[in-house]
Amino acid sequence: MSQRFVVRICFLCSLLLTSLAAAAQQPKADSDTAVSQKLQAIEKEWLNAEKNHDAAAFEKIVADDWVAITPDGKRQTKAERGAEIKTARTTSATLGNMNVRVFGDAAVVTGTDDEVTVEDGKKSIEHYVWTDVFVKRNGKWLAVASQTALIK
Repeated sequence: MSQRFVVRICFLCSLLLTSLAAAAQQPKADSDTAVSQKLQAIEKEWLNAEKNHDAAAFEKIVADDWVAITPDGKRQTKAERGAEIKTARTTSATLGNMNVRVFGDAAVVTGTDDEVTVEDGKKSIEHYVWTDVFVKRNGKWLAVASQTALIK
């Protein structure tokens, strides 16, 4: 083999390795960005359902087998939460920052919200952190598990 041929092969290999390294450092795929935006929109719909006492809207967002752990550590089903939404005393709620991590047809959303409630004429403002797990079923993203903590 000629030295020129070896140099060309080495050059092509280094070019290929550089290209592979650059591709590996690319940001997440556009599809992950689209999923993130979709799930953040769903989280906003969910919060609106909560503050507007719209159990039907909530029920479209969560799977039938959804389960939650409430701030007081109790397990809650979709039906139990739907009933609670109808009678909640929430007067306003605001979402904070959210973080979405996508794992194919599953995703984890973490975030915060501030909720204002009025009970017996007394106004209360509470700050929550939460985690929602979503799974894509039959082409639709549904929440399957949630956990919420009250920050005091």
